[in-house]
Amino acid sequence: MSQSAPIFIAASCIGGLSVLQSLWRSGCASQAVFLADYQCNPLGVRDEHEIAEVAKRWITTARTYGNTLLMACNTLSVRYHFLRQSETSLPEIDRVLSMVDCFEAMVSAEKQKMTDKKVLVIGTQYTASKSLYPDILVANVPGVTASTIAATELERRIARLESWDMQDTSVLSVELKEAIAQTDFAVLACTCFPMASDELEAKFPEVVFLDPGEYCASFLQETETKAAQELRLSVTGNIVSTAEATDFARSYLSSGSVNE
Repeated sequence: MSQSAPIFIAASCIGGLSVLQSLWRSGCASQAVFLADYQCNPLGVRDEHEIAEVAKRWITTARTYGNTLLMACNTLSVRYHFLRQSETSLPEIDRVLSMVDCFEAMVSAEKQKMTDKKVLVIGTQYTASKSLYPDILVANVPGVTASTIAATELERRIARLESWDMQDTSVLSVELKEAIAQTDFAVLACTCFPMASDELEAKFPEVVFLDPGEYCASFLQETETKAAQELRLSVTGNIVSTAEATDFARSYLSSGSVNE
């Protein structure tokens, strides 16, 4: 992929910055445009028609910046996967890189470790309701036992830049806590969740947490020289202000320049 044009990254909140952070660590996507599309947040509780309309809007917006859209949102990526298999007409763009692609790359890289293990996919309400990720696991990992669960409140707190505590049962419900404790691998299938990975790993030291976003760089050409990392960030809706999102991005990424 050419780095002559910025890569356009879209998510329904700031969660997609976890994917960009991984890309920057790998020397990819040094020039990026990030859309925190809060006007559709929370996306994971919306119906399939609404999610499909957001997919179309992101593709159309991405075309104004270049030829590639990175869907840094598992909900949108899963819906897009099914849209491509249907008769639905989608706006044209040269390339869409989705979190489903990253999930498949993760499974390919880690399948030996996950063989005969229990794998829990933690996602949004929408992602957890679909069998796509468990189906990919079962089709590619011998002896795996795959299941899903939603962590809606944790996603909401992170997305809205609100404080949260792993001791709070509204954030980490009894059901969610038990599901994580009883698995071998937990896949963070919402791009918000890697932002809580330190807390999750500390609370569940016996569980291996996997972030599909860390496998995104395998799809993008690494820059030959270390280019200056620059991010242009835009925010829609009125849940989080542009200033709040920009301040968060600067702190979270801790490198490069972030501008509105």
